[in-house]
Amino acid sequence: MEDDAQVGQGEDLRKFILAALSASHRNVVNCALCHRALPVFEQFPLVDGTLFLSPSRHDEIEYDVPCHLQGRLMHLYAVCVDCLEGVHKIICIKCKSRWDGSWHQLGTMYTYDILAASPCCQVSTKHK
Repeated sequence: MEDDAQVGQGEDLRKFILAALSASHRNVVNCALCHRALPVFEQFPLVDGTLFLSPSRHDEIEYDVPCHLQGRLMHLYAVCVDCLEGVHKIICIKCKSRWDGSWHQLGTMYTYDILAASPCCQVSTKHK
């Protein structure tokens, strides 16, 4: 049984994401890592992967959806299930280590930058 507060928060989150995509005239998002087009569904899970917000735009990722959260400009990104689970071998261009996204929950949206939150090397923290 779900708590009413959680149901309301989930609905607000769904509306926020769909409004941001609508404002950008998008009905698909692209994976930030492999660029695969991910259709956006009306109900959770909204994408076949996970979504995350970043306060800064990643210049190396061409697919983002600008949106505003609590008056701040944020950038909405997606990572597909194949990249999260390691089907696509994602390698750091700086240290050549493999990125592991398997611990992220599918079908949700993180309000922090999942790529910046777990850097694989010191070099990538200096260049963010």
